[in-house]
Amino acid sequence: MILSFLTVSTGETVEARAARARDGDSQAREDLLRDYTPFIVKTASSAARRYLVTGRDDEVSVGLQAFNEAISAYDSPRPGFLAFAATVIRRRLIDYYRKEKRRDEVPFSSLSDDDEAEEWPANVEASRSFAVDDWSKVLERRDDIEEWKDVLKAFRLTLKDVVKAAPKHVDARERAIRTAVLLATDEDLVREFLEHKKLPIDDLVRHLPDEVASRKTLERQKAFITAIAVILTHDLSSLKEFLDLT
Repeated sequence: MILSFLTVSTGETVEARAARARDGDSQAREDLLRDYTPFIVKTASSAARRYLVTGRDDEVSVGLQAFNEAISAYDSPRPGFLAFAATVIRRRLIDYYRKEKRRDEVPFSSLSDDDEAEEWPANVEASRSFAVDDWSKVLERRDDIEEWKDVLKAFRLTLKDVVKAAPKHVDARERAIRTAVLLATDEDLVREFLEHKKLPIDDLVRHLPDEVASRKTLERQKAFITAIAVILTHDLSSLKEFLDLT
């Protein structure tokens, strides 16, 4: 891969190079921007859902500025600069599209730095806040996403499974979230949920009125409800805030 070759050829990690640039090494910053232009264009193209060309598309310039911003902001001892930079690029493109009024909706997949979430329905509420001025929260969210994905594996789920099970209509989605909240606030349900690593559908049916969720509905949405319940039961605070579950 191009990025792996660049890391080896310079003899230091991208995080070390970013630290030098952040500390005032202008040449290190210039080299990073040049070397990682392919990464920036690829990330911006993925966010734009179309192929972008340097010198033709404004989104590339937005991506370059965002990458430069990420260099200045990243101050973590742990690896993960590129994931962080990708998050900043996507957020700045969202800001750009909002400003230009070219899009009315924000894809929920921006929550994840994993390509497997790209199929998330595009009609999720655009009212969520995607500002990344508080960089510590961005890093916290990235860490919470990784923990979320790890826990979901224990439930034999991936983000792609969650995407496919997500209700497309707002009212259905809100009912599914209420079901997850009910589970997370009942000690017996939580115990069964965490012990058996599956949604306790029989018990939920007994707790919920038919107009809220039938067995058929719970079966269809179980991956989505499970994913929300995992966030709540594992206190993934940044994701709770992002999804307005607090």
